[in-house]
Order: sequence, then structure tokens, then C-alpha cells
Amino acid sequence: MGKNLTTGSVFRTIVTFALPYLLSYFLQTLYGMADLFIAGQFIGIDGITAVANGSQVLYMLTVVIVGLAMGATVTIGRAVIGNVITLFAGIALALTVVLLLNVHNIISLIGVPVEAVEGTAQYLTICYIGIPFIVAYNIISSVFRGMGDSKSPMYFIAVACFCNIVFDYLFMGWLR
Repeated sequence: MGKNLTTGSVFRTIVTFALPYLLSYFLQTLYGMADLFIAGQFIGIDGITAVANGSQVLYMLTVVIVGLAMGATVTIGRAVIGNVITLFAGIALALTVVLLLNVHNIISLIGVPVEAVEGTAQYLTICYIGIPFIVAYNIISSVFRGMGDSKSPMYFIAVACFCNIVFDYLFMGWLR
């Protein structure tokens, strides 16, 4: 499963490892953009404001999770994979509970306009429920990258991004 990154052309090795990695992060950014675009088509200005504010909070959270997962990538070894997964599963569950209990406090901190508070709370609640999946993706991706495979995480996030767009249209559009 692992790939030897220490042999062959240095430039080619860097490019073939880095391009899927960069595309994965682009696709993660596409999540928020798709939510905002689709919200704009179906739920009006308050909905756009709610999604835009909520997306910023979720983006900040994702960056923290990615940073922590990146740190785990550096230390990945077959013996520590189970410990890393267990640690981050606990962190994900604790983070989900704490954030769900503090949705309105977070909204107050970022200064969401009154008209968009309820929509932002709904958006963040849905996003916070997904935190265990965000953490799982980033940890699994770190394991693959630590073993020299940056393409599999790119495929995972591409499928997830496609599903996000389909579900956005389904729930915000057709099902209102």
C-alpha cells in the first residue's frame, strides 16, 4: 500500500504527490462555495448571509482539523494508526458536543446580522453534526499520505464534494 517517495526523479515525485493533495484542498473549498451558490438560488439573502457566516466558522474549524491531522501525518507509522484514530475519534465527538452546545454563542461572537441568526444556527448545527466525518476523512487521508498515497484522499473528497452538491440541490432546492 505504501509508496516509496525516495527513489526516482525528485521533481516528478513531488508533482505526482502534491497535485492530488492540492486538488483535495481545492475540492474542500468547493464545499462552501457550492453551499453558497445553491443557497443563493433557493433561499434568498438571509440564507446567503447565514451560509456565508456559517461557512467561515466551519472553514476555520476545518483548517484546525487539517493542521492537527497534518501533524499526525508526520508521525504515521503502522503501530500508531490505531492510537491516532482513537484519539481523533474522541476529539471529534467532544468537539461536536461542545460546538453544538455553543452554536448561539459562536454566532454572537462573529456578529451575524439578526435576520440571519436562525439560518446560521441551522446551518452550523448541520455542519457540526458532520464534524466526526470531517475528522475521519482528514485522519484517513493523513494515513494514506503518510504511506505515500495522495491520490486516494483526492478521490474520497471528490466523491464527497459531488454528494454535497447533489444533497444541496435536493434539500435546499427541491425539498426546500
